[in-house]
Amino acid sequence: MKIALFLLGFTACVIDLFGNTNLRTWTMSDGTKLRAELIEVDPSGNFVYLRKNERDPQFYRLSDFSTVDQAWLVEWLEVSERLNAKLDDLSGRFSHYNYIGDLFNYDFYIYEPSTVYESQGGPLMILFSPGPKGLRYLLRHLDAAESTGMTIVTLDHFGNTHSHEESMASTERFKEILPKIEEIVQNDPNQLFIGGTSGGALRAIRTTIRIDRPWAGIYSNGGWLGTEQYFESSYLPIKVAMVNGNNDKGANYYLDRDVSILQENKAKVAVISFEGAHQVPPTKSQEKAFNWLLGSEDITELSPQKFGFEESIFSGTELK
Repeated sequence: MKIALFLLGFTACVIDLFGNTNLRTWTMSDGTKLRAELIEVDPSGNFVYLRKNERDPQFYRLSDFSTVDQAWLVEWLEVSERLNAKLDDLSGRFSHYNYIGDLFNYDFYIYEPSTVYESQGGPLMILFSPGPKGLRYLLRHLDAAESTGMTIVTLDHFGNTHSHEESMASTERFKEILPKIEEIVQNDPNQLFIGGTSGGALRAIRTTIRIDRPWAGIYSNGGWLGTEQYFESSYLPIKVAMVNGNNDKGANYYLDRDVSILQENKAKVAVISFEGAHQVPPTKSQEKAFNWLLGSEDITELSPQKFGFEESIFSGTELK
């Protein structure tokens, strides 16, 4: 497993561990701010090593940080350990990029499956998490990415919002970071997919309308089209894989409505159900959705005329 860190506009390096992956603004216990790169956390001595302005690392004690940043560091260490353990079992490449744009300071995470990494290109799926933690979300999709050959990109700070204004601002930020992702990630531009979970799925659907790209399909996990007042005027005639838990009362309540709207716009829709509620699906369901988006025909067809709420909850249903 290869792991890489890139601080765009600053430094670029390849690392053996997950350690040097965060250039951020820290809040110290006395309220002062410090812009520095996290190098290492030593849990045995409660030491934190930071590097400012690319100079030699300086160490701080955990207690030197604000309570919020102390909690962040503890979580960072836990996620790092999980990621390293997971990546030991896979043969692709993980990368973390930090890019400071005009609108925002972005962190995004990439997993390139071994087939893609070795062939220098392939399908790309950008996934929006319902929360702010892109790395945790990526961890939930590594196995499906490797088995289907789908490169996955996730981002921090694009989580759910109930504010229409914030949603539009997030779209502008994504417009800024998307060209950088396309520049960095080896991919086939004709196999560009987007998706997410819950509000992240809604963001993905809206993104295909608001940002002009040759989108090949959408992965919607527990998603919906939103409230009627914020419907788009039209939707793209592309593939949409809707992957819902059979007990996801919220997403399934709107399933009939949303499928009908998408079909009216000539979208090709697949409904894939799994045992669960409003949650990330198991790897098997992710694989089925990814493979269908990539062209697999291993889905039982169901005509729109026969489609209804009860009939929609079948594992692997394609609606034409």
